[in-house]
Amino acid sequence: MTAIELPTRAGTDLTAASVMARVRAYAAGLPAGAPEIERTGRIPADVLDGLKATGLLRAALPPALGGVEMTVPELTRAVDLLAEGDASVAWCAAVALNAALAQVSLPADVFAELFPEPDLVTATVLPPTGRSVRRGDGHLLTGRWTHASGISHADRVMAGFLTPDGTPAIAVFDAAHARVLDTWHTTGLRGTGSHDFEVAGLFVPDRHTFRLVPSGTRREPLHLRADNLALKMAGVPLGIGRAALKAARDILSARRAALPRPGVPADLAHAESLIGAADAYVYATLEKAWAAQAAGLTPERGTAALARRFAHRACREAVQLLYDTVGTAAVYTEHTPLDRCLRDLITASRHVASSEKILDGVGDLRLGGDPASPHL
Repeated sequence: MTAIELPTRAGTDLTAASVMARVRAYAAGLPAGAPEIERTGRIPADVLDGLKATGLLRAALPPALGGVEMTVPELTRAVDLLAEGDASVAWCAAVALNAALAQVSLPADVFAELFPEPDLVTATVLPPTGRSVRRGDGHLLTGRWTHASGISHADRVMAGFLTPDGTPAIAVFDAAHARVLDTWHTTGLRGTGSHDFEVAGLFVPDRHTFRLVPSGTRREPLHLRADNLALKMAGVPLGIGRAALKAARDILSARRAALPRPGVPADLAHAESLIGAADAYVYATLEKAWAAQAAGLTPERGTAALARRFAHRACREAVQLLYDTVGTAAVYTEHTPLDRCLRDLITASRHVASSEKILDGVGDLRLGGDPASPHL
């Protein structure tokens, strides 16, 4: 399929507005390819080329590297727009943006060596499940990593591991070195191809590794802070929710003269209010946090995490309501995306960054605790 006609490469004169316009146009063509993406469990090459052409994959990079330095609210809205077209594409795009962690952590010449093109796709699994032994000026890396979204079409991998002294670090290497294991048979987000992968005795030079440091301890731009990069995932449930709302409205409008029961219009409106409340909560929180950081202040910890978790739960409730309201028509996947939207939201809400543990962590914070979770 061809999602949209776009230039084969994003130019170096991109702006936040032009990237957003490209993303909006590209996302409009994604629903046509969603069945293939779900069936094959990966993003087709032409859809991936279209994503690269939007310029979004370089949106967190500095202009010197062809990037745009979009704000966190802008990055989140871009992911949100993609999710309205296809949740798996949006999820993989959001994960690929984490390549910016390498840009801020590695010397400029090393980053250029690893990422000679700014639109390369990166699969990122940061938990240090790998192990290494020293070998000359590098590491022999061995391990197995789970939930590697986009690993089947990735150009690069960033994988967490423990050094021989037990210190967590991140290795960056060519995705061709990863042995992909066919493990991603899931309820939803099937097109992300978030399989496990493994390497055994892979040599990674020291210069291709880095260690994450607490955000704000160095002079990185706001958009490259690790805690800010995590916030964009809130766009996924919002986009899915709007896609489901549109689909349900179209179906019910066509049957307006013979709705299945009197409460259907109220249910449709209730679902819209849930999605709208989540949207307002997420973006008001992100804008406030961004403004505080731009002024040199520290945003309240945990607030964005609460908004992200609420978005997943509110949108899932809304889509379930829409599914029930539409009735039997919702089960025909070739006619409506409602079934896929519901399954995608169920799977997305299992991610640790939006799980029930968020409530425990933020509640502990509010009572004077100091939970170590990086997702708060």
